[in-house]
Amino acid sequence: MNTSAALIGFFGITVALLCAVGADYYAGRKQEIANDDLEYVEDVAREHEQGIAGNRKRLLWLILMIENNYTPSLAQTARLDRVRSMLRGT
Repeated sequence: MNTSAALIGFFGITVALLCAVGADYYAGRKQEIANDDLEYVEDVAREHEQGIAGNRKRLLWLILMIENNYTPSLAQTARLDRVRSMLRGT
C-alpha cells in the first residue's frame, strides 16, 4: 500500500471525526435567552392580566419552550415565576 494514500486516509478520517464531535457539541449546547424575549413574554402576560387578550395557552407554551430550549439563569427563573404568578392570579 502506498504511504501517501494511507496518510491521506488517516488525516481524512481524523478531520471527519473532529467535525462530527464539534457538530455534536454545538448542537447540544443550550443558548441563553435574550432579554428582549423575556420582555416579550412579560408584555404578553400583562396583556392577559389586564384582560386585553386571552393569552393563557400562548404563555404556557412560551414558558415551556423557554425552559426546554435555553439554559436557566436566576434572572430568567425570577421573570418566569412572575409570569406564572400572573397566570395564577387570573
